[in-house]
Amino acid sequence: MRLIDNFLSQSPGKVFAFLILLAIPAFFINLGLLPLFADEPTRANVALEMILSENYSVPTIGAEFYYNKPPVYNWVLAVAYQACGNFSEFVTRLPAIIPLFLFAATIYISVNYFLKDKRIALVSAMLSMLNGRMLIYDSMLGHIDIFYSWLTFISFMCIFYFYQKKQWFLLFFSSYIITAITFLCKGMPSIVFQGITIIAFLLYTKNFSKLFGWKHILSGIFCLLIIALYFYNYSLYNPNLEGYLETIWDQSSQRTAASVGFWKSIKHILAFPFEYIGHLFPASLLLLFCLHGRFLKTIWLNPFLKFCTIIFLANSVVYWLSPETRPRYLLMLFPLLFIVWSHAYYTYRESLPGVTRAFNIIIIALAIAVTVAIPVALFAGMEQYVRFLLPKVILVFCLSGFFAFLIIRLRDTKLFAFLALLLVVRLGFSWFVLPHRLQHDEGTYYRSASQEMGRIAGKNSFYFYQYHPEVQNIPFHDKLIFYIQRERMKQVKFTEIDTLSGYYLTFDRDLKNPGARLLKTYNSNLKLYKIE
Repeated sequence: MRLIDNFLSQSPGKVFAFLILLAIPAFFINLGLLPLFADEPTRANVALEMILSENYSVPTIGAEFYYNKPPVYNWVLAVAYQACGNFSEFVTRLPAIIPLFLFAATIYISVNYFLKDKRIALVSAMLSMLNGRMLIYDSMLGHIDIFYSWLTFISFMCIFYFYQKKQWFLLFFSSYIITAITFLCKGMPSIVFQGITIIAFLLYTKNFSKLFGWKHILSGIFCLLIIALYFYNYSLYNPNLEGYLETIWDQSSQRTAASVGFWKSIKHILAFPFEYIGHLFPASLLLLFCLHGRFLKTIWLNPFLKFCTIIFLANSVVYWLSPETRPRYLLMLFPLLFIVWSHAYYTYRESLPGVTRAFNIIIIALAIAVTVAIPVALFAGMEQYVRFLLPKVILVFCLSGFFAFLIIRLRDTKLFAFLALLLVVRLGFSWFVLPHRLQHDEGTYYRSASQEMGRIAGKNSFYFYQYHPEVQNIPFHDKLIFYIQRERMKQVKFTEIDTLSGYYLTFDRDLKNPGARLLKTYNSNLKLYKIE
């Protein structure tokens, strides 16, 4: 065991490569199993309609202008669809899951370069994939946020890299080019990130006067020019730029305290740090090592750690004060925490024996609990929908037991083994939990129903009649539209009238046209009509 411990301690780069290889089956198995949900159908619809309409300049859903987000992520998704030759759930999620791996690699390379410690690079990179929020939720969704956060994190690293080189023009220029791209992904949050980051950075480095220098101003102009060129091109197809920009602004402002009331805002402010400690578990266990008396002084004396801390604090304030914030909005900030926490672990674990002992006991207890719980899958009725259940349970149990044994026996590299165990947890989640969700997810019914509607309608005109859902119902209806369009490979169109020939889907009303023939009624009062 001592030989293994020494090898792992001296080869964190090889350990990182091994963990990344282990992460591939853990994250990719059954990635496309579940129907699209949450914001996934919206992203998928826009990309699919771009392909169907052969117009990549104007985002649409139901052949109507879609204003909530600019189109860069949809372009990436459209490329994925065309490169893979299908519009499956698996391909829909690839533009999120591949950047997850690229994000981890970027963190590893950056931390190793700036701190010259591959152990900290390894742990902080893997925790970006293995915190609780990412482990069992965000990494299985085709949302924009991982891709967006990866680009934003690159911008942070460019700022610090070029600052060290004293190349101020490249510092501003690189970050503003990335800001232009991320703005065309998600809108106003990119301007907020860039503005807060640059101002906080220039203030703490005592270079605030450079905010008014030509290098900064020219870089900002380039950023605005890229954004303006997109909107100019967009205006050639739809002159309603005012409505587009107002919607982008509204999408960013609707999460603020002004939109939800005073007491809800106070509750959010008080709960925010504790809530996110929970979201980031078990990574947040490393907070124990931040209790050392020299912790803050150590951060302040290390330029990179100081940069990470200030950028995190400056940007997180916006979300701390926004009651409708969702954890995925902060994905680009979490690695900054993991870097600081991982550094604290390796710096203070020897001088905090009590804390180290408590930490080790916790991860050993977690490892044993996970291992003991795995055979329960054999008695949960999963054989109905998990093929080769017994061999899978045996494999996951053996892997979990092996890494639990290493966690118990290793002295210096328990944390490496614990990261491997978390990947085994994700493998078990992919094999056992996702098929269980599929069997009990009502989305499976609506996917089948939508595909059936698409087959019935064929290439005939298809209308979504009087589409006016409440905001919380939009993802559900976008899901219906996507599956209908995917089945037909022809756009669904929204309509306020029922006099056109074709097929009609209604969700809360009947058609008034006496010539309309009801073909079928589905759950949630969905009805399919036909008008000759």
